[in-house]
Amino acid sequence: MRLVESELRYGPFEEQPPFSYSPVVVHFENNNSFAVASNFVQEIEISHWGNVQVTEQYTIIHGGAHLKNGFSRIDYQANPSMSGASSFRTLVARLPPMSHSVYYRDEIGNISTSHLRGDSQGTQLEMELRFPMFGGWKISFSIGYSLPLHDFLFESDAGNNVLNITFGSSIEEIVVENQIVRVVLPQGSKDISVKSRFTTKKSQELKYSHLDIVGRPVVVLEKDNVVPEHKRYFQVYIYYKFNNIFLLGKAMMLILGIFLLFLICILYMHADLALSKTSSWEEETEGRK
Repeated sequence: MRLVESELRYGPFEEQPPFSYSPVVVHFENNNSFAVASNFVQEIEISHWGNVQVTEQYTIIHGGAHLKNGFSRIDYQANPSMSGASSFRTLVARLPPMSHSVYYRDEIGNISTSHLRGDSQGTQLEMELRFPMFGGWKISFSIGYSLPLHDFLFESDAGNNVLNITFGSSIEEIVVENQIVRVVLPQGSKDISVKSRFTTKKSQELKYSHLDIVGRPVVVLEKDNVVPEHKRYFQVYIYYKFNNIFLLGKAMMLILGIFLLFLICILYMHADLALSKTSSWEEETEGRK
């Protein structure tokens, strides 16, 4: 092995026995921010009233080298360019165009140190973390936003609803060790199928929300080792059938509930709930006296 400018070159090797090997250890300096999402769960909730609600939950780990002598906030604040050369403090998420109702929070609550910029090409969310990230450090947070339904849901020639989603993380230049996408379809959806250009673990489950009777079908997609190229070049298509009559289900339940409430109030007002009543014989006796 020899070093030629910025290249490590091996060989040539001659007369090597079969299956022989020798380990090679390369030590070099790299101060890039190795942001790795050990766990990323994305939930996409579809409403045929015209809205798509997206929630993304992240567990981020700095995959670089660990600190040698521990962390000193005094040294970091005095000279962040040197003591924190390999750390990162901000992450940038590229959201789809027309994103609105954006939030960024963690277990403590809402994080106000973020900047949102939008144009016709997309929406950029710049998130400042609560503390700088060094090698081996971990942080968890979630972001959420809403999208107009007409940009992602289409109707096929066969009459099926086709949902077009992008697989991958919204955060730029991040590697995801394990990603789970949960697509919550409207109640009453049937004949569900998924098409993607790469292999994923597929399953289905039910989710019950407010006033649901039979539950909402949930398509679960899971994949390990997701890189930014998955988002740039691959789409996932979900086909399903949906009868718009189900849109009136919750409205009818609310109307029925209000009607029953008024009916109970009327019956209560006209009902005699006295514990004892004067008998007719006692009333006649009192009248004769």
